[in-house]
Amino acid sequence: MASETLPEDKKYYEEYFTYLKAKNLSEANMKRVASHLNGLLKYYNLTDQFGDLKATNKKQRGLTHSDFITEPDTLTLLKSVISPKDLTDMQLEIHKHIAFRNYSILILLLRYGLTINEVVSLNIKDINFSQNTLTVLTTKGSRLLEISKEDKRIFYKYFSEIPSLFRPKDYTDDPLFISFHPQKMVYWYDYNLNSPKRISLIGVKRMIEKEVKRSGIKSRARSTHFRNSCILKKIQDGHSNETIIYYFGLSSRHALYRFKRYLKSK
Repeated sequence: MASETLPEDKKYYEEYFTYLKAKNLSEANMKRVASHLNGLLKYYNLTDQFGDLKATNKKQRGLTHSDFITEPDTLTLLKSVISPKDLTDMQLEIHKHIAFRNYSILILLLRYGLTINEVVSLNIKDINFSQNTLTVLTTKGSRLLEISKEDKRIFYKYFSEIPSLFRPKDYTDDPLFISFHPQKMVYWYDYNLNSPKRISLIGVKRMIEKEVKRSGIKSRARSTHFRNSCILKKIQDGHSNETIIYYFGLSSRHALYRFKRYLKSK
């Protein structure tokens, strides 16, 4: 089966990485490709044949304070996203509809360290309002996260205020976070799929950029800063490597080394 699916000569993988480098793929994406391929090799018992694949020999740079968002900036950003500060009349009308959607998304990024991909991929059935839990599904598997009662109330406020015609249907694969149509002042609904339209990755990234700018915080914080800060806090709180790896869906404890080196350098 393996021989029909994956080449058993390491040179083919090296040639593939050379091809990706020629296409100017980023270091982060190169490593992501290598991680997926290593998972396949392990599944087909080919790892022992030529070891783990490495997309690059370049070492990751050390983390600095600029790779994180501070707790005061986090609080400022969360407070700002639901405020009407510096919004035009038109923006205020839109804000009435999407403030708690954006608030909910930022909470998951800032407080729980989810990636944007994970947030965008969430379905309504993944959140259990009665049990205060959230199931995060990825290609690496699933993990169950406990959410605070306060955060659950915020998520539920966003969900319950969506007009019933456009609201994700309970216990289905309908998206948890849905797109908003600013011209029509309604949430998007895909009548071909008979489902609300999922918010896009680009849509979330643009929202973060706008809200960071509007909040007035000095840092140019993005989702990676949010996740980095969540991981660092878990380490500082004394959680085990295994717990942190599970909580954030990391590939291995090697992903934690940069954070531990950073803490030692402080």
